[in-house]
Amino acid sequence: MNMLKLAVDAAMTLLLLLSMAYETVGPAFGRLFEKISGMPTDGFALGSLMHECIGSALILLFFLHLWLNRSLLKNLFRGRLSAVRGVLALVNVLLTADAVLLLASGVMISKSLFAGLPVKGGMSFARTAHMLASYWGYVIMSFHVGLYLDVMKAEAGLAPVPAKHSALRRALSYAAAAVIMFFGARAFARRRIGDYMFLRSQFVFFDFEEPLSRFLLDYIAVMLLFVCLGHIFMLLLRRAGRRKGEHA
Repeated sequence: MNMLKLAVDAAMTLLLLLSMAYETVGPAFGRLFEKISGMPTDGFALGSLMHECIGSALILLFFLHLWLNRSLLKNLFRGRLSAVRGVLALVNVLLTADAVLLLASGVMISKSLFAGLPVKGGMSFARTAHMLASYWGYVIMSFHVGLYLDVMKAEAGLAPVPAKHSALRRALSYAAAAVIMFFGARAFARRRIGDYMFLRSQFVFFDFEEPLSRFLLDYIAVMLLFVCLGHIFMLLLRRAGRRKGEHA
């Protein structure tokens, strides 16, 4: 079961990155297909279809992820609600609401998979909602991974570092986190993600000449930034909880 959970999480991460590269994935794969087959390809039409397929698969995997972790989620809402459990519950509720909004708005603006459904009106609202849900969902999902990082490491069977190496491990982890967060913050600003999250811009800019790899590296850096922030936040919450217990 743990391996299945990890496989689902890995697949979700990959699909999430590709879904954010919406306008660049199609042309990139179109150019690759043209080189292999010699046949001309409409990269933008391919991108639209691929985005809808990737998004649909991502939503399905998300709900599979919830089902695989149902026992853990049920326990969040049982008994005394500590600060840690409260934050985890809130983040999970926000993610689920975000997934529902992504699905509903995606169906409304679909040009391929769901284009035949009798959905009329509200297209402008649906596009704005889809953009908001996409970027907020990307940030919240990354933060969510950071909150559960210790749980995921345990499921992967990663053994703790021996205590005698703890000081060196802490120094190296702090240095690595600082570097990751620096490049993640730079990528966050360069990609104007904050503008899209707070509707300072209602149109997402894509450089169609940019290599897909460069786009993905920037978004990986942003993801790792919020993973680090989530993990640090969880460590602080647990430390505060232990102190409160000691003084209780």
